[in-house]
Amino acid sequence: MDERSVQALPQKQAVGRAAAALVHSGEAILLDGGTTTLEVARNLSGKSLQVVTNSVPVVNLLANRPDIELVVVGGYVYPKTGVALGPLATAALAHIHVRRLFMSVGGITDKGLYNSNSLLAETERAMLSAAEEVIVVTDSSKFGHSALAHLAPLDRVHRVVADSGISDEWKQSLTSAGIALTIAEV
Repeated sequence: MDERSVQALPQKQAVGRAAAALVHSGEAILLDGGTTTLEVARNLSGKSLQVVTNSVPVVNLLANRPDIELVVVGGYVYPKTGVALGPLATAALAHIHVRRLFMSVGGITDKGLYNSNSLLAETERAMLSAAEEVIVVTDSSKFGHSALAHLAPLDRVHRVVADSGISDEWKQSLTSAGIALTIAEV
C-alpha cells in the first residue's frame, strides 16, 4: 500500500459511513468495486437490504450477513482489484434494477467521471443504467483529475459523498450542476 492510500484511509472511512447513512432498510442497492465502496459495505449494519455487487471483497464482507440478500454479478475477475467485469458481468447487469448505485471513481472533472481501469468501464456503464440514483463516493483527491477511461458525464450523477477536503470551487461546481453533495467529516 502506498503512502497516499494510507493517508486517504480515514477520509474513505468517513465517506463510507456518510454514504451508508443514506441507505434505508428494504432498498436494493448496487455496490461497485473499490476501497471506498468497501467502506460503504462495512457500514450497512442493521439494515435489511438487497445488495448487488461485482466486488469479491464486498462479497466476502457481506456473504454471511443474515440481514443482507446478496446478489453477485459474475464475469472475469480482474486480479488486481477483485472485481468481475466483461461481457458476462455486463449481461447480468442488464437484468438488474436497483434504487441506488454507490460507485467509486478514478477521477472527476467538469467532463464527468473517470476510471483508471479501461476494462472495467463498460461494466460500470451497465451499472449506471441499472440504477435510479447514482451516488459517487470518493475522497477529495479525485476532483479535478481525469483517468484513462471516461465513464459518464456529470449529469448522470445525483449525489456525491466526499470528505471535507473538497475545495469550495468543486462544492460550487457540483451544486451548480444540480448534484447533491454530502460532506463526510473525518
